[in-house]
Amino acid sequence: MLARRILIVGIIFVLGIGVGGLAMRTTIARPMSATEAQRAALRLLDRPPSVTEIGDNRIVAAVKRIEPAVVNIDTVGRVRAEDDNGTPFYLDQEVRGKGSGVILTPDGYIVTNNHVIDGANRIRVTLPDGNWYYAHLVGRDPDTDLAVVRIEAAHLPVAELGDSDKLQVGEWSIAVGNPLGLGSTVTVGVVSALNRRNLQIDEGRNLDGAIQTDAAINRGNSGGALANINGQLVGINTAILSSGPNGGSIGLGFALPINTVRRVVRDLISTGKAHPSLTRKPWFGIRFDPVPPDLSQSLQLQPDRGVVVSKVLPESPASLSGLKTGDIILSIDGKPIYDVRDIREAVQQHKVGDRSRLHVLRPVERREHDYTVVVQERPEDAP
Repeated sequence: MLARRILIVGIIFVLGIGVGGLAMRTTIARPMSATEAQRAALRLLDRPPSVTEIGDNRIVAAVKRIEPAVVNIDTVGRVRAEDDNGTPFYLDQEVRGKGSGVILTPDGYIVTNNHVIDGANRIRVTLPDGNWYYAHLVGRDPDTDLAVVRIEAAHLPVAELGDSDKLQVGEWSIAVGNPLGLGSTVTVGVVSALNRRNLQIDEGRNLDGAIQTDAAINRGNSGGALANINGQLVGINTAILSSGPNGGSIGLGFALPINTVRRVVRDLISTGKAHPSLTRKPWFGIRFDPVPPDLSQSLQLQPDRGVVVSKVLPESPASLSGLKTGDIILSIDGKPIYDVRDIREAVQQHKVGDRSRLHVLRPVERREHDYTVVVQERPEDAP
């Protein structure tokens, strides 16, 4: 009984302290008058700003290294069009464009995209410090969508070239350019994927071997820099995929790897055009279609497995290997083929001179065969 009384007294004692403390706080925390609140607010706003050291912020350090080498490019030119045969020509109508570029040498060599300067009569380059120069075209390569221009200047800041072969998915990526003509703009993301192939960016223009990033890239970023966390140039921003008609960023940006850019640019500076070995397109010499459902069912193929060869071009690599019209390609170099996109991607992954192993089913024999195709360069007149 005594213990119970002690417990009850203890509880009342604790509650009493709590209530007393609440009463004390209520008494102290009286609201300020309007004048007092005004004075307190003004004293707070008059304090000097707090200084926070950046410290080891590697993104800030990387931007300071790459941004001075990224320029804005403004062009004035003519409208490019094509006739019914696909032959390009230019309309006598002035058009203005905006893009970006990256300074490669202290004496004014700048890399950009071919589509940035295509058809331009005048090319104006604006440096990050606001100075601008008219540039002349050194060389361009539509196949890789790269171009080199030069301005008459000296002691320019240059980009340090990285190694795009060492990029890893998930590492930081920093895009610098001139989106929508706003001027130098920095966005940050990660490397989303590597070696994206056969990307149809627009009609008649594909990208191969591209770096994919989710760093925001918009119109005007073309020709600008994609840098790594060390501020080294690892790619030239070239294109985006967008779901809207205005071409806004949805996190699907693509850049040409700097190791490819380096080889093409070297040839453009030395000869004005890219070396054929860099732009030769691999070719098997076949046409193909999806396997008709009734044929697939009669051959007891897995659903959507394989593509049928609709034509083998004469004297083509496929013809010389023994492949025939009607064969169903099941795999290339051990990779299963399910649709025509798989075929295109498999071909694009090869270089001229490579040997590719095709595993096919010949319906007339109901037997499977292996053929080795020696990849050739696609002829200019190939259908």
